[in-house]
Amino acid sequence: MRGLNCSIDGGVRGVPPNLVSGITLGLNLRGAGRGDGLIGSTGFDARARAIDRGSRMAAQSALTGTQGEARREEIGVVSAFVFKLLRSAAGCRQVDVAEHLRVDVTTIQGWESGRRPLSALTGTSLLRLRNSLIALGAPAAAANTLVEAVEADVILSTAITAGPVVSDVQAHPLGVAVLRRSLLALVTWPFTGMAPAVLRPLGAPLGRGPVPTHPQLSARMTDRFFDHLLTIADSARNGGSAPLRRQAVYLLGYDRRPSTMAWLITEYQRIVRTSGATSTPTDFLLGRSAALGLARQGDLDPIQRFIGTDLTQPQHVTANLVYWAYWLGEIPDAYASDDDMLTGGATVWTGHRLMEHLLNHLHDPKHADLNAHTLWSLVLARPNLLDAGPVSRTDASTKVESAIHDGLDPRARRELSEVYFATRLAGR
Repeated sequence: MRGLNCSIDGGVRGVPPNLVSGITLGLNLRGAGRGDGLIGSTGFDARARAIDRGSRMAAQSALTGTQGEARREEIGVVSAFVFKLLRSAAGCRQVDVAEHLRVDVTTIQGWESGRRPLSALTGTSLLRLRNSLIALGAPAAAANTLVEAVEADVILSTAITAGPVVSDVQAHPLGVAVLRRSLLALVTWPFTGMAPAVLRPLGAPLGRGPVPTHPQLSARMTDRFFDHLLTIADSARNGGSAPLRRQAVYLLGYDRRPSTMAWLITEYQRIVRTSGATSTPTDFLLGRSAALGLARQGDLDPIQRFIGTDLTQPQHVTANLVYWAYWLGEIPDAYASDDDMLTGGATVWTGHRLMEHLLNHLHDPKHADLNAHTLWSLVLARPNLLDAGPVSRTDASTKVESAIHDGLDPRARRELSEVYFATRLAGR
């Protein structure tokens, strides 16, 4: 029930006043002093500090094109929307949050409108803000997306400001690390309208009259974002960052313009032709991203061809499983390159989260073939997953059986049938 944690006298119900005071007084909008402690920040303080450093580096390199152009204007639509969702989930009005944080209500309004982007906060202040929202009653799992939402805004800001101009490839936020599903779901939220899974239970934010159901970008901003991805994907082809090119190609699958689909088709053909059926695992992942981008546009032929050729090689089967595990967060460490991720993460994942995800996405009309093949490969590689794990054999058997239908590619139907019989035989 909303509103339980925001009381009239400004206290937080269920939280000692001295703890609330410590949280609220710790929020410093101009920056925090060194050595400040932060309770419960393990796992998030490093990311926030990295984002803080990344924002400053990006701001320093935001001169796009010729020297003397205007510096980048930060775009904060994703973190603004997440903040508003969290405030609403806590049942608080803007004035309630302002009182608890000891700031003016115009500061809260600026954060929620994006006029004062949360990316302008220091990493320490951002973490304190997240902790304050949790103390006010926002769900902790949802509140933990606030840091990644700022990171998503940095990616959007970098691309939208640069537009069709090549920016600093070395410091580009799409090129410095292999990104995960949780972050890219926030980046693509303005284009898909689909909230990340952890935020969906929160519903829509509170507001008077009709309110947007997802972060909003103008048509011009959207075009500039995808124009930039086209530019950097082309520029990174000649000796640039492999993650930058691959992740730009992946995101271009969300561009609905026919010209971009034509570019993706040409790019996929170039990848296959120049790599000789994607001879290395890194080339394999690039071809995978291009094929998935086309599948998202409704062209399933490349992904089916990809499964029938590239995914028949043992090293690529392994690369596909490891990347899936990393994408879903089963591999805890972050990596700067695809090669490092495939090498360092090869032995540290269990497959439980991957199996659960694949079983829940067998009906995805655009990715069903790849999901079915990956599930089949996973069961072959780790048959013990059917004997012990969070997914019961009965549940797995039911989901696989319901996914076998005539609309699937014949190979996918055969593979799912084999998985179904494996689930029936497991444990006997």
